[in-house]
Amino acid sequence: MKYALTCIIVALCLSSAVQAAEPYGGKFNSFTFSIGGYWPHADLEGEGYKSGGNFAATYMRAFHDWFGFGCGTHTYVSQSKKKTADIGDGDFSAMGIEMMLFAQPNHWRIQPYIGLGPALYFNFIAYEDDTDHDDVEESGAGFGGVLKAGVRVFVTDRFFSGMSVKFFSNRWNLDIDENRDKTYDFGGGVLAFELGFTF
Repeated sequence: MKYALTCIIVALCLSSAVQAAEPYGGKFNSFTFSIGGYWPHADLEGEGYKSGGNFAATYMRAFHDWFGFGCGTHTYVSQSKKKTADIGDGDFSAMGIEMMLFAQPNHWRIQPYIGLGPALYFNFIAYEDDTDHDDVEESGAGFGGVLKAGVRVFVTDRFFSGMSVKFFSNRWNLDIDENRDKTYDFGGGVLAFELGFTF
């Protein structure tokens, strides 16, 4: 038993020494999963919409030690209880595809990064019309841009955790009634916790 325990301790020490000698990051592909809070744009705040939940998954391909391209999905939700608003008293949800060019130090153990690019969203909203109080459901595409910044900390040579902040726009034109339509920005800000791995 004593010899087995000694062998296990020696093996763990050797494994730790080998891992310490290996560079962190340095791989050219990564997947990141993030979950956090969403804060709506002023257009939605005026309609009574509040902060909600947010989930995203992103694939990134590094082209260089400092640059890369990312593409991912982004899902978020919000809700309004405001009675006297064009699209208040309702539920909103969106799923989007975001593409970004990233800059980051690919071989560092602690990797700050920043990304910028376009986005396409599919939006759904259900609300009560404030004129005749009918239930209204709308769905459609929104377009915008994304600015994201964060930091990743590698806990092993492959796995990392981190935090990120993102600001994005999601401009969607809605037919409010028969006589008018209006473009709202359904974007806002996101603060998220991230987990991911490289390969």
